[in-house]
Amino acid sequence: MKTRSSRTVLVLLALGLITCAFCVQQAEAFPNSAITFAGGVELDSSSVDTASAVIGWLDQSFAMPTVQSFSGIFVGSVNVGDTATFASPWSFNSGPIAAFWTVDGYTFNLVASHIVFQEGGFVGVYGTGFLTGPGVSLAHANWSFTTQDDPANGVFSFSGSSQIPDGGATVGLLGLALAGIEGIRRKLKRVKS
Repeated sequence: MKTRSSRTVLVLLALGLITCAFCVQQAEAFPNSAITFAGGVELDSSSVDTASAVIGWLDQSFAMPTVQSFSGIFVGSVNVGDTATFASPWSFNSGPIAAFWTVDGYTFNLVASHIVFQEGGFVGVYGTGFLTGPGVSLAHANWSFTTQDDPANGVFSFSGSSQIPDGGATVGLLGLALAGIEGIRRKLKRVKS
């Protein structure tokens, strides 16, 4: 009986380690990958304190938003100043939007977004989604958007960014820990009976 228990614990630990290895490998594929955008937006309100959606994306000269910085997987494919296309209208508290933003062959598909802060002439929105493009088949990514009051000719300045989070190692280690806890729980249960 002891041999079977030991094998079970070893199998659980091995599965945890394999999960950890796959997740860490995935996280290392896109280290420090982020892209930022800036430009202007037309909101559905004259103040960000009461706005709930972007109805148009443009900058002060009525051109589309542009890339401000990038790192990781975007290097070699994207340049500062490249024009990005954004879907509109976009409700700050939204569900899925395919091709929410695109630039130089990269596409961010928004899964959901929500307001995290809105008052005092400032609004911050957070979202999650998936990125595809050159060298990326499907990567989980986050989206953040901020804008503030004092529009010029009805256009509010905005900044936005998408970042591929490093959650793979954390998820793998969590799996390993849970497998270990389950193994210990089973062993203690057998000892008691």
